[in-house]
Amino acid sequence: MVEENLRVGNNIVVSLDYVLTLDDEKEIDRSEENEPLEYLHGFNNIIPGLEKELVGLEIGDEKQVIVQPEQGYGERDPNSVADYERSVFPSSRELEIGTPIMMRDKESGESFQAYVAELDDESVRLDFNHPLAGETLYFKVRIAGLREPTGDEIAHGHVHQPGHNH
Repeated sequence: MVEENLRVGNNIVVSLDYVLTLDDEKEIDRSEENEPLEYLHGFNNIIPGLEKELVGLEIGDEKQVIVQPEQGYGERDPNSVADYERSVFPSSRELEIGTPIMMRDKESGESFQAYVAELDDESVRLDFNHPLAGETLYFKVRIAGLREPTGDEIAHGHVHQPGHNH
């Protein structure tokens, strides 16, 4: 359901068409045709720099948005890398640079995603920074739709897809 006269703001479900590029103008992500990204504005469902720049837009509005690292995925933290012995990983696990790895802290049980940054026969260097940390992000966006959220969406802080409650 799309409602007229709405503008992007807190507690509004936004349907967003977007193309994301980096400094080299290489496209790294985009919404699928006729399948915009839907999110609940004001609940930190998208990066802060993009969310802030969309406020006040209406259906059909287009905008170019540049998001600096501190308002996107943060600066790269050189201390967020760790070396592990290759033997820690199952021999059946194929590793190559860029491979995502889910890790769990034994004490807290917290999960972390890391990426293989370097590897050789004896060791694997994992990078716990987000892959887009330190990058300036260039978005071309179009507001495809706006609607009021349901009570459950507000209570849960995110958009529910048809037929799903959480």
